[in-house]
Amino acid sequence: MSARPGNTLLALFLESLAQADDALKRELAAYLRPYLGDSPGRLLDASEKARQLGLHPETLVKMARTGRFRGAIKVGREWRFPSENLETLPPAPAGAPRSAALPTSLRRPPATVPGSVAAIRGCS
Repeated sequence: MSARPGNTLLALFLESLAQADDALKRELAAYLRPYLGDSPGRLLDASEKARQLGLHPETLVKMARTGRFRGAIKVGREWRFPSENLETLPPAPAGAPRSAALPTSLRRPPATVPGSVAAIRGCS
């Protein structure tokens, strides 16, 4: 990279950044991240998205687990959320099972009661 007369400071910075170790680069990236605009395709972890929404990360994960956020995906053991606004599904009505808030495509099929259990319950 050739340094122009007015860009000597920038040239020195870029040269020293190229020679820096990975820990220093990660520290610099963490420092600069709040000043960068969110790209629309970027996925946030639970703590970043919770900070954005004003929620506790565990609350956000519980809501994602029950299907309250459309667009939340599970990657390995962690949940990831799109950086743009999430579509929130309405909560289940009071007294309804927890799966009532889930879209039909995400619900488990209804359990069938074996005949022996139905006979004991008197439901046959």
